[in-house]
Amino acid sequence: MKVDFHIHTIYSPDSVITYPMLVEACREKGIDAVAIMDHDEIEGALEFARSSEEARARGEWAPLVLPGEEVRTSRGEICGLFLTELVPKGLTPRETMERIREQGGLVYVPHPFDLLKFKRLRARDLEEHGGLIDILEAFNGKPRLPLANFLARRFLADHDFPRAAGSDAHEPLHLGAAFVEMPRFEGADDLVDKLKDGVITGKMYSPFSSAFTRLRIRLSGTA
Repeated sequence: MKVDFHIHTIYSPDSVITYPMLVEACREKGIDAVAIMDHDEIEGALEFARSSEEARARGEWAPLVLPGEEVRTSRGEICGLFLTELVPKGLTPRETMERIREQGGLVYVPHPFDLLKFKRLRARDLEEHGGLIDILEAFNGKPRLPLANFLARRFLADHDFPRAAGSDAHEPLHLGAAFVEMPRFEGADDLVDKLKDGVITGKMYSPFSSAFTRLRIRLSGTA
């Protein structure tokens, strides 16, 4: 199956992806599953996951939705996967990771080497919190620094973290720009295990795309 581990929906202030858009884009691009990582918000992820479950129960095609959240910590962004409750923003990285794990979720570090982000986890932070990190994003679709994906892969060459990829899409056009092709999985632990056999595919697009999307939202008065 093909999994895009990092997308945003209309529940993020800079995204326009509705549930029907999500289904259509996944179908067109052959994406079987997505992880929704809205900024400091989980309601959209839970709602989209329910919608997909209901659609499949009716015999309709729908992608598997993994509920997650992209949390702004005191030192950069950390994502949680398989979440059931909101993780509050502003905590330390360790506190955030512990909150994610208390829910039985997976700690997923997005765009770890996007050096143009003022607040981000450094390599030493990744090493310090290695026991709490489940997955590291080896390829992001729109890093501000194009070199970021190369630096992530170089780090991973010397560190044994499971790796994944996500488009970081904020609009349907970019959904599926980066994904992992991997065996089907059942639950969080099985996903981490199956990632060992995953193959990452990715292409980058403009890091300004979400800024343009945010501007369009504001001009349209829907934000």
